Amino acid sequence: MSRNDKTAPYVESFEEISKTLPGAWLADTRSNAIRQFEAEGFPTPRTEAWKYTNLNRLTRAGFNIAGISGVSGASEWSELVIDGADTIVIVNGSYDASASKKGAVPIGVSIAPLSEAIERKEPSLEGRLTKIAPTHGAPLVALNTAFMREGVVLKLGDDIKLEQPIQVIHFVEASDTRLSVHPRTLLVAGENSSATFIETFVGSAGSVYWTNAVTEIEVGCGASILHVKRQAESLEGFHTALTQAKLDRNARYHSVSLTTGASISRNEVRVSFNGEGAEALMAGGTLLRGRQHADNTTQIEHTVPHTSSNQIFRNVLDGAAHSVFQGGVMVRQDAQKTDSSQSNHNILLSSGAQADTKPELQIFADDVKCAHGATVGDLDETALFYLQSRGIPARRAKALLIEAFIAEISDALSTGAVRDHVVDAVSAWMEDLG
Repeated sequence: MSRNDKTAPYVESFEEISKTLPGAWLADTRSNAIRQFEAEGFPTPRTEAWKYTNLNRLTRAGFNIAGISGVSGASEWSELVIDGADTIVIVNGSYDASASKKGAVPIGVSIAPLSEAIERKEPSLEGRLTKIAPTHGAPLVALNTAFMREGVVLKLGDDIKLEQPIQVIHFVEASDTRLSVHPRTLLVAGENSSATFIETFVGSAGSVYWTNAVTEIEVGCGASILHVKRQAESLEGFHTALTQAKLDRNARYHSVSLTTGASISRNEVRVSFNGEGAEALMAGGTLLRGRQHADNTTQIEHTVPHTSSNQIFRNVLDGAAHSVFQGGVMVRQDAQKTDSSQSNHNILLSSGAQADTKPELQIFADDVKCAHGATVGDLDETALFYLQSRGIPARRAKALLIEAFIAEISDALSTGAVRDHVVDAVSAWMEDLG
């Protein structure tokens, strides 16, 4: 199948529905994006950044673009709602107002579904939406830009400290047709503001669908954003996502992600530093079994002095599962006094599991402190023997070691409902531990 054969259905769909997409002022942006996707095609392993992830299973499946859909029952996602959070629910790519729960927000905070914000052409969109995450060299971002219909726009004014978390639940129920949804999120944090933002992706069991998400984040001077992502898609589904964050002076961006779902998934995070004193902490993990494939790819670009980044990724693989970690750090010539580290550790629970790890540093400055490390191995047999010798059953001993190994990604979270949201994902995966 040629590149054109793979892209043609999406180009044809765009020509059919483009006039139904929100925001007439985005028409040229959308048209340029679909032309770029058509020209570049789906990424392949021939591209270095996609060397370990092959999307052939996704491209062969064939998907329809989700239009405006009705609401769905909440039984399959209601247990994932975080207590005390303002919740925005998006079902099959459409905002579900009846299922969403938004309380009173402080003056200076704006939370709106993307479609509504686009139609109103809110001032916060201009210069940011589709600008933070460029489409050049990123065909899946271009595809999202062409088809983006729903998502969330969150804007925090200066000095706003948002106490309650904001959770966005993306739920897909595609029992009758193979849907693709392209959610877009924009988060703008003003100076000295702070918030906790959670993205939860889940799908109906047995549904075959594709979520292609883009999240754009701008963190202002002295602002702090905690960004949590739980990816628990249907095991027959596909998930590709890019998060692109820009950090201003003394900004702090803390990302925590956990992947347990999807047949094939790729979670890409890119961070750029635009001001001194900024800090990025990224922690992620995957728990996989069967023939699942999960790719965590990061790119941290230090362009100014006195910035820091730390990446911690942990993977646990069973069956014939395959994990990928590509951790890129670029330290530009002017980025003196950069402090950057990254680590990726992997546990293989079966002989058929595979982990590819590629931590990478490119340093063009003289006065920096940078480090990276990676390991792949089995569970510690000595530790297993010790626990069992103390009367702990073999299955429970195995679970304890896995929980301790993966816990580092949630340890930095304060106790409470948000941390429980991540820990519960680990517990749910453990229920089927062999």
